[in-house]
Amino acid sequence: MLPMLASADPDQLAARARSALSCPAAASMVVRGTEHLFGGEDLGLQDRDGVPTLVCRRGSVVEHAGAARQKALLRLISGVVEDDSTTESVVLAGRLAVPEPCCDPSMSAVAIEPSIIMLIRTNADGTSRQYRVPTALFRSPVHALNEGYLLRCTEHMNECHDAELRQAVSLCTGTPAPYLAGAAIAGLSPQGVEVQWVDGDGAHLRRVAFERRASTPDELATSLRDHLHSGLC
Repeated sequence: MLPMLASADPDQLAARARSALSCPAAASMVVRGTEHLFGGEDLGLQDRDGVPTLVCRRGSVVEHAGAARQKALLRLISGVVEDDSTTESVVLAGRLAVPEPCCDPSMSAVAIEPSIIMLIRTNADGTSRQYRVPTALFRSPVHALNEGYLLRCTEHMNECHDAELRQAVSLCTGTPAPYLAGAAIAGLSPQGVEVQWVDGDGAHLRRVAFERRASTPDELATSLRDHLHSGLC
């Protein structure tokens, strides 16, 4: 959950914009006058160290547009919600970079080099306000572990690592795995993780503090493996 935006602090604006890139509820791109929606196997979006990167099919319109260094407009709706029903979206304009190969030979990676980044906050009554986000701060490694990234990590572990979480809870609590009705990550931060589980005695919550604050995704992954389960990724 993002804190309320008290002022147009450049660092806070950059953190919120990065959260939208790391965890978009919806995303689309306009290039050569045509809108392209993200999702499925043909077009994906990644945050690569603050660089919006399109993962597209080889030979696609997006790949050709990157080879021609065309301009593009990226629109994001943040998947990080707020208590007051305010929604945040990001509009990013820039030029496409030359395509690079992916680990999948059928796909290419095309980065967007942003020249303008705008954060738009829309209130429940429909009124909105726009903020200009400094591009240098947007790419800063300080915002690598943004709220959106942490939310995506939490969702991934809960959806894909149920067995590992159950085993971690079983080992740290001494509860036999068959007696666990379920286990999940309730919260994740650079300082630690909150694990919740249900057994015969009811629902429980435990915070596991990391030995040191993680500052990069690799450090966060290492801390999760060291403190919970070696199979987490």
